[in-house]
Amino acid sequence: MNAVVVVSDVVSTIAFLAAAIIALTLRFESPIVTRSVRYMFAAAMTLYVFVGVSNILEHTGITAALDVYEDFAEILFLPTLAYIASTMFQNQQLDSQAKAARVMQRQNDLLLNIVDTVPGGILVLDPSGAVTFANEGAERLLSTQSDAFGSVQITPSWTLVDPSDGSSTSLGEIASGGALVRRPLRVKWPDGTMLDIVLSSTPMSGKGGELGGSVVAFEPAASRQ
Repeated sequence: MNAVVVVSDVVSTIAFLAAAIIALTLRFESPIVTRSVRYMFAAAMTLYVFVGVSNILEHTGITAALDVYEDFAEILFLPTLAYIASTMFQNQQLDSQAKAARVMQRQNDLLLNIVDTVPGGILVLDPSGAVTFANEGAERLLSTQSDAFGSVQITPSWTLVDPSDGSSTSLGEIASGGALVRRPLRVKWPDGTMLDIVLSSTPMSGKGGELGGSVVAFEPAASRQ
């Protein structure tokens, strides 16, 4: 019996067993080192605990019955470690995506808070002139209604006219036109209520570079009559 070999097997077996126990009992959790990763790591360490125990029994002359299974345990060790590394990499990717999504959500919430704090009205129009977003100022001044994300649900039947000549215009014309800077307009409701506003519009580009609608900002030029 080679005592050095036996001592080496004992030491390695104890080390792998300690690693497995630590992996199973460690309460540390992170998005990357999840519970399943710890369990798989413990399973990998247990494979070499089995190999060590088999070698100790064989080299001490007790039994060599487990020797036939050593190769299977050793073959499984590296694929198990590869699976652990792959899982940790995927967890890292998912965690990065989740963090990016949270950052985008915070930025979106901040932008909505800023937009809703503006006392004037802000509308986002699609290329046809349909209102896809209205801030609280626009809802208050134009009596629009929207959900919690600013997506407009109801637009009243008001019309836009040029106060200088009475000619009418539409949101579709504004969305398909160029930039406007403080253009005087009048909002007219069917009941005769009117609101003079000054309106500015900035065209938006679509994904292919085509016109993608407009961002419209306006403020009252006078109180409602």
